[in-house]
Parts: sequence; C-alpha cells; structure tokens
Amino acid sequence: MNRISQCSRWLWIPLLCCCMCFTFGGCKEESAGRSSLHVSMERRSGAEKTLLPNDTPLEVSRYVVEGVGPQDTTFSVMSNTSAVDVDGLLIGNWDITAVGRNSQGVDLVTGSVSVNLTKDPLETVITLDALSGNGMMDIHLQWDASKINNPNLEVWLTDPEGTTISLTPTTNNMENGSVVFNGSYPAGSYLLRVKLYSGATAVAGCAEVIRIVGNKTTEGTVALTLDKYADIPATITLVDNLGVPVECSIQGVSEVMQAQVPATATLSSGESTDLEVSWYLDGEEVSNALSCSFTPASGQHRLDVIAKGALLASTGSASITFKAAVEGTAGVPKIVGLVEDTTGGLYVGKNAHVAFLPDGKLVLASNQHQTIQICRIVRDTLEVVNTYTAADGFNAVQVTDIYVDPFTKLVAIADASIPSLSVYQYDSKNATLSKQFERNNTYYTNSSPSKTFTSLHHLSKDATTGILYALIPDASHVVETNLYAQTAESADPNEYIWWFSDPPVFDTLAISEGAQSAALADTATGFLKLCRKNDMGALFAQDEHFQSVDTPYLNNIASLEFINDDQLIYATDNDIGRFAYTSTTWAQKEVFTSSQNDIGVMEGITQLITNQNDTMLYVLAKNSKNIISFSLDGFGRPLFLRNSTLGDFAPARMAISPSEEHLAIVSDTSDSLVLCAIPQV
Repeated sequence: MNRISQCSRWLWIPLLCCCMCFTFGGCKEESAGRSSLHVSMERRSGAEKTLLPNDTPLEVSRYVVEGVGPQDTTFSVMSNTSAVDVDGLLIGNWDITAVGRNSQGVDLVTGSVSVNLTKDPLETVITLDALSGNGMMDIHLQWDASKINNPNLEVWLTDPEGTTISLTPTTNNMENGSVVFNGSYPAGSYLLRVKLYSGATAVAGCAEVIRIVGNKTTEGTVALTLDKYADIPATITLVDNLGVPVECSIQGVSEVMQAQVPATATLSSGESTDLEVSWYLDGEEVSNALSCSFTPASGQHRLDVIAKGALLASTGSASITFKAAVEGTAGVPKIVGLVEDTTGGLYVGKNAHVAFLPDGKLVLASNQHQTIQICRIVRDTLEVVNTYTAADGFNAVQVTDIYVDPFTKLVAIADASIPSLSVYQYDSKNATLSKQFERNNTYYTNSSPSKTFTSLHHLSKDATTGILYALIPDASHVVETNLYAQTAESADPNEYIWWFSDPPVFDTLAISEGAQSAALADTATGFLKLCRKNDMGALFAQDEHFQSVDTPYLNNIASLEFINDDQLIYATDNDIGRFAYTSTTWAQKEVFTSSQNDIGVMEGITQLITNQNDTMLYVLAKNSKNIISFSLDGFGRPLFLRNSTLGDFAPARMAISPSEEHLAIVSDTSDSLVLCAIPQV
C-alpha cells in the first residue's frame, strides 16, 4: 500500500490586550501604557511527500514567536507548547511573526500579522501559510542504457504557484543511462515530470512530487525502467486538516493490462474530499479528473497519480507500474503497428527485405530508398539505430535477399545491382555492421566462358559446413559461398550444385536445420525435388522428384519450410501440404486447401515460416491479405488455429523475432511495414 499523508499546522494567536495605566510626573516614556499578549497555537497540515529530505521530520515540535513594537521594542519567545504568554508590551502597533520548527530546529512554516494593542482586549489570528527558506534538490535519474538508443530526456519542474520550467542536467552521463539534476529552490511542494526518449520514441517517464525544506537537501533516485515487475498500490492516503485519514482506492489497473485496448483507472474516496488529481502515463499528462482513460502500447509502463488537497503543501503522489501485453490466442499474430515509410527516418518503400538479428533488432533493406538500416522495436513501432548507404560502402541497391546467421551474427545481403553477395559482421553492442568480404558474381571458372549469376535469392545455410547456398534466375544451379570465409577469394569454393537430368530453374529452396535434407521447387511446372544427405556428406543427393502431373496439390508450388530433418511443409498458391521421410523415401501426407474444412481463405501464399521450437507454422497469403496460423504436433502435422487479417496490406515477405514475440511484414505494393505481436502462453 502506498500512502500520502498530510498533517495540519495552524497558528491561532488570540491577542488579549489589557490596558495598564501608569502615571509618572511629566515623563512621557515612563507614562506609556503596557499590555499583555497571550498566544495560542494550533497546527495546520503540511504534507509527507514522495521525495523528502532524509532524516528531516515535517512535524512542528516547537514555535518561535517574535514581535517588533513601539519605540523599536522587541520580544522573542520559544515554546514547545501551543500557548505563549508575553507580558509588559507597550500599547501600540506590533508586527508579530511566528515560525514553526521541527525537532531538529529546521524552520518549516511561518506566518505574520500586524496588530494594534490597546487597553481593550483584542483577538487576532496568525496563519502559518508560508513555507520557510530555500532548500536543495538533488535528483538522480537512471535507466538501462543497453535498451535505449540515442537517449533524449525532457524534464520539467512545476513550483507551488503552478509555474513550469524545463530543467537541464547538472551532470550528464546520458549515454550510460544516468543524469543528475540539482539546484536551490524555495521551500514547498514541486512536481517533477520526466519523459525518456529512445530516438524520437517515448519509452519511459514518470511524475514525482518533491518536498523542498529550508536549508535541507531533498535527494532521490528515480529508475526509469523498461522491464520491471509491476507495483500496484491499493490505496493512497491523505490526512485532512482534522487529522482523519481519507482512504482513496485505485481501481482499474492490474499487473498485466491488455495492449492496444482502452482502459480506465479510477481514484475513488469513501468521503467527500476536495482533491485535485492529475494522472501521468510514462510522464505524459493524460487526465485531471478522478478517473483516467488511456490506451497502452505493448511493453512496460508507469502510471503516476498526483493528488493535491486544499491545504498548504498537501500534495502527494503514487506510482503504478504494469505490463501491457497483447492478448489473444497464444501463438496467433495480432497487428500492433503500421510503420509508415519515412517515419522517424525509417525507410521502407516497396519491395523491401527484412530479417531479425539475434538480439531482436531488425535489418531492413529498402530498395526504394537504397538504404540498409538497423532498427529496434519500441512501443509497437520501429526506431532507427543505424543507417547505411552506398556512400558507406554498402551494396544497398536492388537487394534480393538477406540471411542472418544466429550463431556468428554474420549478415549476408545479396544484390542484383553489382551483382554480388556481401557479408557483414553485426556488433550487437553498438548495433553496427562492418563488411567482412564481398564476393563477385562469378561462381565457376573451370569452363568457357565462366559461369556468372545476375542475382542470388533464397539464401540457405548448411549448418554442418557453413556453406551458404543460393538459387539464381539464370540456371538450375545452386551457388555455394563459404559464409565463414575471411576473404572474398576464400569465400568462393568455385563449385556449384547441378544435375544431369537438367531440371527446371528453381524458384524456392529450403534446408533443414540439421542439414540432413534439402528441397527445391519450380513454380511453373509444379516440380518438387527432395534431397537427403548421403554418407559422403553431399547434401543435394539421394533426390526424389514429385510433380503435379503425378502428385496432386503441387500446382504453383512456391514456398518450402522444414520442420525438422524428416518433415517438410510446402505451399502452392492456395494449399499447404506435408511430406515426411521414413526409412529411405519421402511420401506426401495431409493437405489443407483454402476455404475448405473450416480453414478459411488463404490465396496467393508467398511464404512459410516456423518458430524456433517448430511448434507453430505461419502462412503468409498475399492475395487474401492475411496470416494463417497452424500449431504443429509432435509428428509435424499442422493443426489450424486462426486466420489473422492484414486489412488492405498485401504482404510479400515476413520475419519472426528470436523471442517469437513479433512478426515484421513488408510488401511489394505498399511502402509501409506491418508489425505484429504474438501473444504468449
């Protein structure tokens, strides 16, 4: 339970003025009348704040009453009680000041009044309504620098009168996730509001109430955390001017909230209490009422509530942290963001290519803008970390495919402009790419003329040898590249895969993760070649042929995806089917067709991908503009789950994140990128 308490400090001074007459012969000074002053004090509330000076009580424990009167006469009285008597004061005008101090002698509140003492009784009141002195503020803000790229911070401080100023760090170590703000301010309650940006995207924020006390330093450390456990306060407590607690319950917020779904948090009280309430979501003010409506993006969030009473410095705050997660059927993608081209320096364009890096960032190649960018997912959108062009030595024109090796963090990018295959080393610490080598388009020289390619596509690696295989549009050959080579010369083994039977030019290629099986297909003829590694380590061996004239459901075969070494999923334009390897042969198994058996529509299938554990299969359909999700049982059999529409977006290619929490989808006809979240179990 988080509580904000509030206590009262009122100083009442009834002045009972009794006139005393003295007659002394002719002496004016000696004949001046005198009176007595009785001071009664009752405390008015201050406040206990979120951030307070360390070891500084905010309760008044003693009072100092001072006065200046006729003929510059003065008095000063200190009392530990609420009653003070002062006798023998000259009749006339007095300026009286009262100061309330804590047990350490620190001035907390002051008040003053001017009175005219006469022979008649007089009663007056001093209200302690001014906070005393100047104090220091020393606030440290911290965050995990590894999760923030190009950090930017906005910090505002609002004083008790409502004037807001922007603060500049006195110590700036922003690149390492730390800044310090300090300065001297008049005593009172201040609102500190913070917004942290990663690039141009707001990723965290907070609102804190800070109490400044005269001649003391208020210190505090605020952690702006992107990943933390939720902290849900049950109540906020304010103490009114009579000292009776007012319970205020917060409703509508739980440790896990639905992302992209409107929610309402409510601050309610069982009593009639005059409160000014402000709500801040990640440092952004969202409401000034007892209730707050907001729609959280995916990820960790902080909701701050600031409650202000009618009394002096009676402001308090409480913080609520929660995680917003996309809800739905586990494993079924749900659109959370449509990233428009050129937004925040992000270049997508038509015919883009995308792949996830091992640390969850993306490499995005824009053929329209001729750029290669490293991006990260932030708040259901993409933020650019680094951008590369031809000026940086990158082959970013007419990119045809991207392959990312999850073990070595090597990134291979094929282009049709030079044409070539460039291999880069990814540094996850700095999110940078550095070129390792670039191989040219000659893949066999022991012939006349030498064999060359115009482009490479469907890059696939043999995990046991490190050879990266690729198809070409010029012949039914499979080109080889040594992915782990150190130079361009050693990258080209001067070998390629070919067959005596002279099959058609292949459109798609897949290699199983265990590198025991390979598959190739030609769309136009419905031709499928399934291969099995032989005892001599040749991957494209022991091949079997299947064709639509002999095997049903192979017309327009266009996509291949291995579940394991013995299970292959294939797709035509509107079917998906399975082949299984048993003993020495491949055999066709079940087939799922669009709009049959309650599967729904899946037309113009362009790609198949599975998750890391091969428990989910995702089918991307261009013409029907949707994603079809299947679970995979222990035998590799697909089980239909659900259709997920992409609206008007016609997809072409997709990539799944290593965490299996996101899909990134690009198009050949749209210049935007669709980001999907995948609900987890």
